[in-house]
Amino acid sequence: MKQHHTDTVAEKMNAFFEPIIQANDQKHFIRLNGHPTSLKFSRELYAQRCPLSVIDAETLKLIQVLRLHTTVDHTVSMTGSAVLLRSLIQPSTDLGYIRSKQDALREIASNEKLRQALQDYVHEFSKGESALYKFFNKDLYALFPYRDVKKARQSAANMVKARQTIPAAESSYLRGLLANLDFYKGSSIDRMMTGSIYRTFKGLKSDNEVGLFTPKQKFIPHRFSKWIAAGPAVALSPYIHTAMGIGPSLSPLMSILGLVWTGLYVFYSIVVKPVKDTGNFIEPFREKCIHDQAFSRAVDAVGMIDELLSCHCFAGQVSHATTLPTVMDDTCHSFEASGLTNPILAKEKPECVPNDVKMNGTRLSFISGPNSGGKTTICKSIVQNQLLAQMGSYVLADKATINIADMIRYQAPKFDGLQDDEGRFGTELGRTRDIFYSTTPRSLVILDELAEGTTYEERLHESFGILSDFHTIGNNTVLVTHNHSLVDRFMAEKKGQCLMTAFDGDDPTYKIVPGISRVSHAGRITQKIKFSQEDRHRYMKEKGYL
Repeated sequence: MKQHHTDTVAEKMNAFFEPIIQANDQKHFIRLNGHPTSLKFSRELYAQRCPLSVIDAETLKLIQVLRLHTTVDHTVSMTGSAVLLRSLIQPSTDLGYIRSKQDALREIASNEKLRQALQDYVHEFSKGESALYKFFNKDLYALFPYRDVKKARQSAANMVKARQTIPAAESSYLRGLLANLDFYKGSSIDRMMTGSIYRTFKGLKSDNEVGLFTPKQKFIPHRFSKWIAAGPAVALSPYIHTAMGIGPSLSPLMSILGLVWTGLYVFYSIVVKPVKDTGNFIEPFREKCIHDQAFSRAVDAVGMIDELLSCHCFAGQVSHATTLPTVMDDTCHSFEASGLTNPILAKEKPECVPNDVKMNGTRLSFISGPNSGGKTTICKSIVQNQLLAQMGSYVLADKATINIADMIRYQAPKFDGLQDDEGRFGTELGRTRDIFYSTTPRSLVILDELAEGTTYEERLHESFGILSDFHTIGNNTVLVTHNHSLVDRFMAEKKGQCLMTAFDGDDPTYKIVPGISRVSHAGRITQKIKFSQEDRHRYMKEKGYL
């Protein structure tokens, strides 16, 4: 039964994601960083390459997913860092997969021997990672390829060899990752990494795939072969016979022939052979490695182990409470958390204020209050922790129960461009339309203001209609608004919940409490940015306008 569960988890891993080395073959987002042993991971390039389903590019930008990745990233390999970003950009919607990943994190936290072995393993892999990606990215010098190919093959061989030091795991997720590594061991690519490579009429083959009578050409991974001694031997043979009487009598022309042979062979070995081997062996072998499922999944498995260790490390280093949330897969989205904190701010500001969030059956949540009170921060905290939950990681909260979201969308004020014919109102409403037509009861939608760019009466009318329809769908919709009249209408109909940012006098507490904010702190803001009436009049007097 355990083996069947392990196979199921491994199959899901293979089905959910495109392998990192295959994705990298298109964009080279993992590449050398101007140093032969230093790698750089371009998160922007990978974000452009990664297919999106649950979350869209606009939402990823608004919630600062790249900063979130930087915050939680404690990986030691570039492959692991890429896997971590992939999990954030492509959050899983499979409950079994998410829970199996949580079980793996629990096992890593409780089993120090296993954790240390996994850490040693990814450190060992990272040592040869630059050689692998130099090979994958075709960064080899055409006339000097053999040393780099040798290093890449050795790194792949070490990946298999070091696997033997990892003890057995109990969690199905870790067993699935180790199963991918074991499946690669002894495969055709593994044999070619550690043994001979032959070129046949059916492509490259390992030693156990060719027979004695198979037409084949063996890859010699260096410039010179044993035949290099033949030329000098022929060139010296007449003199050896004359001086020592050894061997048959040969014409002095043999010396010239031997020297010519030596010169041509050296030229062939230095100039022709590397180029020829690159086209006949090295490049086809590179292509074969990248598109071989066993090899690409094995490299992915190393990255996914590194990702797990990174999540564990992040939870231990952040100064705020972390927990593995209870993840649900009900028919409607819900999000409950006590002591919820923004992951980015929690790392940058230890004094970051936690909040309690309860969105279970409310459908609509209105957050009102003056600017700079924490409305946008709490919204980003919800979405960022939703992503962490769906990637099977820790969330920043004392306790949390989070339902899987089949779609996550965030809308913020967006001004029209020259190409937009409908102005700001049409631009923002077009975004709302696209979100609405994709929403299901299991979706999470954050709207930072709604129907801006028109009159107050029209904004109130359109907003009420749109939000009423979101309420009918039954998903979780959060609206950040200054329009307390809109909130009053929904409260009168007993639809949704109203929340507000709390202030201590004129100072924000960054706490979200029940209620509707009806006060404005515009005066405080204008004074803070030195644009109050007093500031303006002082400027006008200095210029002589008053």
